[in-house]
Order: sequence, then structure tokens, then C-alpha cells
Amino acid sequence: MENSVLQECEPQSCVEDNKSLGNTVLEATDPPSIVETIRQNIQHPNHRDVIIVVEGEDDEKALKKFFNMQAVEFLCAGNCLKVKNSMRIVSTDKQLKDCVIGIKDADFDHINKISHNIANLMITDTHDMETMMLTQKVCRKICLETINKEYPELSTEAMKALKTISYLRYYNDKIILRRGSVNDGITFKGIVIAQVASNSQPVSVQNVLQHVKAKGNLNKTSFPDLNTMNRFIQQNPIDDGELLLFTNGHDLIYAIRDILHSEDQTARAYNDKYIATMIRIGYAKEEFEKTKLYKSIDNWNNNRFNLWAV
Repeated sequence: MENSVLQECEPQSCVEDNKSLGNTVLEATDPPSIVETIRQNIQHPNHRDVIIVVEGEDDEKALKKFFNMQAVEFLCAGNCLKVKNSMRIVSTDKQLKDCVIGIKDADFDHINKISHNIANLMITDTHDMETMMLTQKVCRKICLETINKEYPELSTEAMKALKTISYLRYYNDKIILRRGSVNDGITFKGIVIAQVASNSQPVSVQNVLQHVKAKGNLNKTSFPDLNTMNRFIQQNPIDDGELLLFTNGHDLIYAIRDILHSEDQTARAYNDKYIATMIRIGYAKEEFEKTKLYKSIDNWNNNRFNLWAV
């Protein structure tokens, strides 16, 4: 297994880098085509009772073990704007509203206190699927597997170390993308987590800005300078209790990997993809059933379909 990943940016919000496209931002221009695919699927003689639209394959992998796959089929939309906008159509469609739901990462919705008010759209309890599934039980299993000891503060230390890069992602979401052209958005493609969160300690704001700016943002006039970023951080305080709402799950996996590698040389056998797989495998149905996401899906279902895996 590889010990490191040089190109480490993953999609953080619905309007950010997509690995397959390599774009700075993604615009959801084709929700009607997603809805048309849904219509074609439910007309198939062997169609399932419920179609669940998710952002990508990782979300399907994470969720499908909780559902009765004889009753459910998944459809990957590509990004969260496509999930949200297709559910806006679905929720007012008499044919679809009772057999289709969409699930998207909350991203910064909880921090921003955003409620979408779309009946068929469900969002994660925390920033994204990875942060929701990385519970203390799951984290303990990862530590015992990789470094053969407990490390109770691992995820908290990693999220604190990532706080500066998380603030830059938040600035991109709240200031640039919501107020300006989507083309002005910061690209995070190619950032190296070790350069922005070193050995469980946060890297200075200046160093984070320099590293991210060098990764395709040199000509972005929207990119914040040091004073602007420091002012934004001061005006938007995030306490430790909000870190799961604030931290990008892919960043967190990379930071956890780096901390584990620094703790024990043998842990270098476990790369970020292996850790992500351990999170999905380790997250139990009993934990999922405690989430608001589960309850919102179950309430929508209202015992109409045999939706859940036994």
C-alpha cells in the first residue's frame, strides 16, 4: 500500500473541485436529465420501490449496507447541487415524490444555519458522510488496527490541526461562491495535507494561504490575503464542539493517516483509501439509526416500503 498521496484534494462542497472533471467549480446544469433518468428507471419492469440519489460512488458504498437492496436502488448525481436541484423537481412531482429521495453532504449548511426545505432532500448530521461515520467507536477500531493502541483524541486533534484549511474552505463557500462568480472559486486540487496540518498541529494562516495559492490560484483576484483571512477567522469563531460540522471529511482522513504514520512506522502500511474503507466497514447500523439522517429517511418512508436491511 502507498504511504502518501501527493494530490490530496477531494470535493468539499457542491461547488468545488471534482476529480473526474478537474474544474474549480461545478454547476448543476442538468437536474432535469437526472430526473429523466429516474423516470426511465421506474418504468423498467424490474424497478425497485425507492430510488436514492446520492452525490457519488463513495456515498453509495457507505450507505447501501443499511438498506434492503431488494427495495432500493442508488443513482449517483455527480455533486451535491445536482442532488439538491433534482430533489427540488422531485418534491413537486406527483409521480416521483413518494418513491425518490436525495441524500447530500451538509457541507457548511449546519454552520450557516441553512435549511433547504425540500421534502425529498436529506442531509448528513455533520459536514459530510465521512465525519458522520467517524465515531469514537470507529476511530478506536482504526487505532487498534493500525497502531495497536488506543488514541482517544485522534479525530479531535486532526480536526484542530485542519482548522486553518477548514477556514479557507469556509471562506471560499461563504464569501467567494455566495457573493461572486463561481469561476472565482478557490481550487483545492493538489493540496498536500501535511503542508497545511503538520503532526496534529495547525499550520499558520500565512503558510496555508501560500500553499493553496500555489496550487492553481495565483491569478485568482478573489483569493484572500493574510489580513482578510485573519479578519474572517476572528469574525467567524468555531469552537471545538462544531468541528464535525466544520471539517471536510476527506481532509480529516488524510490528517488521521499522517498522525497515525507519525505514531508508528508500521501504520505506514495503511493509506488513506484503506482508512476510508475501515470507516465504512466499522460504522454500524446501530450508530446510523441514532442519526437525524436515518430518522428523516424513516419519517419520509412512513412504513410504506421495506426500506431497511435486517
